[in-house]
Amino acid sequence: MEKELELLYSRLRKVEERNFDLHSWKQGTIAVLDSILGPGNMKTKLIEEVDFHNSSWSLRDTTGDVDSIKKTCADVLQTIIMEIETFGLAEKDISEKKKERNKEHSIIEEAIRKELSQSQLDELIELIKNKEVTFVDVVDKLKRYGYEVAPRILASLLLLPEFKNSVGK
Repeated sequence: MEKELELLYSRLRKVEERNFDLHSWKQGTIAVLDSILGPGNMKTKLIEEVDFHNSSWSLRDTTGDVDSIKKTCADVLQTIIMEIETFGLAEKDISEKKKERNKEHSIIEEAIRKELSQSQLDELIELIKNKEVTFVDVVDKLKRYGYEVAPRILASLLLLPEFKNSVGK
């Protein structure tokens, strides 16, 4: 846990650097948090939400805004550090869960790959990565690929031994 805390403290020191760059600090800090806590953790979301507030006043005078954003960055990171120092890190079974999740994603992706062309797969991936995508958007996209595509993907998944063996248990 000491190495992880040292990484976080180094990210905290970066906030005080003269040429502080919020974007690069966020990217580096998110990378560190993802390696320590696993991707998609709630702490990463706190860092992602830190941003400049572009009010008309801050556009005229950015010095106060930079100090404010630095204070926010430091506060958020200090809270994360304090929580880790107090409660420690979750057990490393996170990596096992991550491996299992990756395996599940690979199985689903393989079933989709069997039914779609590469260009269709690229379109689908681009669609689902969109933050505003809805259930209806995905259904409509799959319908455009042909009425047999979605049922064939689902049938491939349902017939996997892993699924068949765990159904009803």
